[in-house]
Amino acid sequence: MNTAQATTPRSASKQLLLLLAPALLATALLGCVEARPVVDPSVTVPAPSTAPTPSPSPSPTLSPTPRVTATPARAFDALGNFISGADHFERYLSFRNVQVYEQEEDTFVDAVAVNDYPQTIVCAAAAMFYDETGELVASGMLQTRDASYILILPPGETTLFAQVDTDMSLTALELNILFDEELGVKQEE
Repeated sequence: MNTAQATTPRSASKQLLLLLAPALLATALLGCVEARPVVDPSVTVPAPSTAPTPSPSPSPTLSPTPRVTATPARAFDALGNFISGADHFERYLSFRNVQVYEQEEDTFVDAVAVNDYPQTIVCAAAAMFYDETGELVASGMLQTRDASYILILPPGETTLFAQVDTDMSLTALELNILFDEELGVKQEE
């Protein structure tokens, strides 16, 4: 028995059409392109001008005037970091051993401010207490042992405290220590 399949006239014409179709398509596309220069009589070149060409008159170049720009007196801090804004020196301050306690119907906050900058930093800060909804319920200004609300923090640790005037218990509330924006946080001059 012969296993070769017989080709029918219909399948032979399909194969022939599949072989010739790309060749016919390529021939049709090539025959559509005509690239030959054509002169358009409606377009004319303007006549050359007989007027003299104007020559520029020489004028002196102005000397540059120096521009006065405001540059900060100290663009870099003592550690070589670029001073990018008013809050730059906040990165060198941290607080540890923060304690909130009540004593004889008063609420107190004790903390240790750590200045990691090699020079003294001056700022003011407040202990702010927020309830569960994020609303401010009480606050108190931090002060040093000499009762100054302007904190002069030399390098190292400084003990701070605040008395918070309130009639509610604050020991379970969220505490944030925020710096005074008006004074800012800056190095002592």
